[in-house]
Amino acid sequence: MQYVTRPMLKAPTLLDKFIGFTFEEMDLAGDIMLKALEKELARTKKKYDKYLSIQEIGEATTRQQTILYNVEQRYNDLDNLVHDLKELIDFSKRIRDPNQLKKQDEV
Repeated sequence: MQYVTRPMLKAPTLLDKFIGFTFEEMDLAGDIMLKALEKELARTKKKYDKYLSIQEIGEATTRQQTILYNVEQRYNDLDNLVHDLKELIDFSKRIRDPNQLKKQDEV
C-alpha cells in the first residue's frame, strides 16, 4: 500500500504523529470535494440566473444589482476552482499510472 504523505525524518518529535493516506483515500476525498463544489456551483448558477433576469428586465434595484455582481464573482470563482480541481485530480491519476505518461509522450 502506497501512502501519499510520509513522516518527516528530521523531526523526531513528529515521527509518532504522522498520518498517511492511501491514493484510494485521496481519490475518494477529491471526489467528495468535487461533488460538494459542483452542488454549490449549481446553486450559485440558479441565483445568478434569477438576478440576471431581473437585471435584464430593467427592474433591478441597487441592492439587487449589488447581489448580482457578488453572485457573478462567486460563480466565476467556484467555476475556476472546480476546473482546477478536476485538472489536479486528472494530473494525480496520470502521475500514478506510468502507462498514461508513456501514451501521452507517444502522441
